[in-house]
Amino acid sequence: MTLGSNGALIFDGDTFIQIEPYKVRAIDSNGAGDMFAGAFMFGITHGHTFAEAGKLASLAASKVVSQFGPRLQTEQVQKVLKDLA
Repeated sequence: MTLGSNGALIFDGDTFIQIEPYKVRAIDSNGAGDMFAGAFMFGITHGHTFAEAGKLASLAASKVVSQFGPRLQTEQVQKVLKDLA
């Protein structure tokens, strides 16, 4: 469950996991939920824990709300993945 500027709450089947937000100046929230969901699923399908996937999702969503439009450029995606490594 995304909580906007308060981060997110994820349930892994046993435990609720609080995902911390990345503080940004939101410009356009269009696409933020889709970005969060897509990044979370990417993380899960690439062997990350729920907490790690949630962190990836939170970072990706924070990048998309910091700009106009619902998509990140390839360079932005690469930077998000690098920042989490």
